[in-house]
Amino acid sequence: MGKNPFGDFGGFDEIPEFGSSSKNPFTGLGGSDKTPEFGGSSMNPFGDFGGSGEGELVPISFNLDDDGYFDRACPNNECGAAFKVLFDDWKDKVSEDRAYCPICRHQDHPFEWNTPGQADQIEKVVSQQAEIILNEKIEEFMQDLNNMFSLDGFISVKTSYQSNVPQFVVPADASDVMTQKSTCEQCSCRYSSIGAAFFCPACGHNSAATTFQGSVDTVRNTLDELQTIEAALTKAKGVDVATDSVRSIRKNSFRNLVAAFQRFAEAKFDTLSNRSNFNPRRNVFQNLDESSALWQQAIGSDYQSMLSANEYAELQVMFQQRHVFEHKTGMVDQEYIDKSGDSRYAVGQRLVVKDDAVRRYTELLSKLSAEILKRT
Repeated sequence: MGKNPFGDFGGFDEIPEFGSSSKNPFTGLGGSDKTPEFGGSSMNPFGDFGGSGEGELVPISFNLDDDGYFDRACPNNECGAAFKVLFDDWKDKVSEDRAYCPICRHQDHPFEWNTPGQADQIEKVVSQQAEIILNEKIEEFMQDLNNMFSLDGFISVKTSYQSNVPQFVVPADASDVMTQKSTCEQCSCRYSSIGAAFFCPACGHNSAATTFQGSVDTVRNTLDELQTIEAALTKAKGVDVATDSVRSIRKNSFRNLVAAFQRFAEAKFDTLSNRSNFNPRRNVFQNLDESSALWQQAIGSDYQSMLSANEYAELQVMFQQRHVFEHKTGMVDQEYIDKSGDSRYAVGQRLVVKDDAVRRYTELLSKLSAEILKRT
C-alpha cells in the first residue's frame, strides 16, 4: 500500500494497490453462449474510496471454439497439458472444489485451469477496470477539492487530473480446435485433447478403456490431413519448418498410439476379478513380451493367441521403436536391432516413421484391443 500524496485533504491514509482475485470463476456468469463472462473479486479494491465495502464485479469474456468447448490448461508444471471441456459441462459437472487433468490426473481448484492467454486476459481486464474506477474516484476527489477552496473570492485554487485512457482489451482467443473428443462413461462430461486423454476433467474417472478407439481414430485423421498441414506450414513458415513439423507429427502419432494402448491395457487389467492376485511392475504394458505373459497368467490368453505370428512380430518392432524414440532420441543401437529383429537399420542410424507404418500399427493395436475386450 502506498502513502496518500494528498495529505489531510482526502480523508484517507493510503492509496490502494490492485491484485488478482482468487474468487470462484463462476460468479456472475453471463454473456452469450460463445463468450462466457466471469465475475471478478468480491473484495473492494478501493479501500476508503468507495465506502461501500462491496466489490466491483468485472465481466471477462473468453472465446469458445465452434463446438462450444472451453480452453483449459493443466496447472501442474510437470504436465501443463492443453485440453478442452464443453463449456456447459465445465459449469454444470465440474465440482466447486476440484477439476482433473485428463492427461496426468492432477487435481486442483477449478479457477486454477486458465491457459496462459486467459490468465493474461484476466490480468489486463481487471487492471483496466481498476484504472477506470480509480480515475473516476480521483476526478470526484479533485472536484470536491476545487469546491473546498472556492472561499468567497479570497483564494481560488484550481486542480485538475488527466486520466490515462485504457486501451481496449481483446478477449483471449480459443486455441486450435482439438480433434479427439471423449465422453466420460461415469458422469457424461464431454472433453477433448490433442493426443490420448485418459481421465475425466469433472470426476477423474479413468476412461482409457473407452477412449482408446478415439485415440486411434485421431491418429488416422491426423495422417489424412498431413498434406494439407504441410502445405499450410510451407506457405506460412517455409519448407524447412513444414518438413520438420510433419516429421514430428508422424513421430508423435506413433508414440501416442503406444501410450494409448498402454493406458487401455492398464485400465482393463484393473477391472479383472482376480486383479488382487497380481502385482505387475510399473509400465509393464510398454513391454510386449512381459505384458503378454501377464495376460496369460491372468486370463489364460496371451498376445500370440490373439494375433498371427507375423502380426506379433510387427508389433515387436513398433514397441521397440517407441523405446528408441523415448530413450535414445530415435538413434538406433544394437539393443534395438537384437530385440526387434529389424535388419533395415544399422547402429547409429536414425529411425524414420512413415505414414503407412503408422496406419498399419493402428490396425494392429485396434485388433489387439478388440481381442482383449472379448476376453475380459
